[in-house]
Amino acid sequence: MFFIGNNILGADVNTLPLTPTSVKNMTYIVLQNGLFDCLYITKETQSEPTMDCPDEWNFDTIFHADFNNSTSAGNVNWNLNTVSHILIKRRDNVNNKWITIAVKKIDTLEDFTSGIITNDYFNASNTQYEYALLSTLYGTESEYYTTFADSTFDSIFFAEKNNIVGSPASDGFCDTARVFPSSNSVTILNKYPTYIRNTKANYDKGSFKGKFLYLDEETCEFEIEDGERIKFQRKVIDFLSDGMPKLLKHFDGRIWLIQITSDISDTADSTYNNRDVSFEWVEIGNYASEEHLYKSNLSDVTEEWWNL
Repeated sequence: MFFIGNNILGADVNTLPLTPTSVKNMTYIVLQNGLFDCLYITKETQSEPTMDCPDEWNFDTIFHADFNNSTSAGNVNWNLNTVSHILIKRRDNVNNKWITIAVKKIDTLEDFTSGIITNDYFNASNTQYEYALLSTLYGTESEYYTTFADSTFDSIFFAEKNNIVGSPASDGFCDTARVFPSSNSVTILNKYPTYIRNTKANYDKGSFKGKFLYLDEETCEFEIEDGERIKFQRKVIDFLSDGMPKLLKHFDGRIWLIQITSDISDTADSTYNNRDVSFEWVEIGNYASEEHLYKSNLSDVTEEWWNL
């Protein structure tokens, strides 16, 4: 049977089916020449078709534009009911343990649109990291959206929560000693002493020596004018002597949570303006511990977000 050129009951390219048997992927939608209350697309196909537009999103909704003073078709309003916080996490290819590095509370649409931005100053060199973006609803986590980044640098850096300085010209050694307090007790009747260790203390201490040079943000060249170099180095000394814990990162991959323990020396090397800054430091915690970073005022991530 043919009707205006289409074979209604046949099985060829001219068949006119009652419903479409094949639908290609849709890449765009055009609405024109009319007045429209809404446009709604869903993956749910079991319910009866209706001309009424649903009021809210659900997990089957793909696209919902209600044209209420906006052409937005996203689900931000719906997500306000399903998201309480947005998190950024990080883990490396050695420890394989997630660390939360940023948290943002979501209360309004503006909290979504402004996004979440953070600087990660606490990454080690010669290390591959995996970063994850996720949402939570009062502790229940969503799917992790991840990406990988290779961390490599060729300077020694000192970082606080919102500040970081580096020394491209240093002795490079960053010599350390491992400290584990103990004593030897010699008794009258024994040929050999008794080794005594009454503490779990096991940490590094070390020394640093280097030159801090100002890098021009526009030209990315080091400032060679004597006055500017000296002023910048004095600011660095103020930063290093502020009494706050810091993260020390070496270009060979070593990294410590430290406290500067000695006076900071500013000495000339050959000429008066070629100056070395040097000091002693001691390790005071685990740089990969969210608790230690928080208690050292290097992180704002509170206990409820720690990955224990």
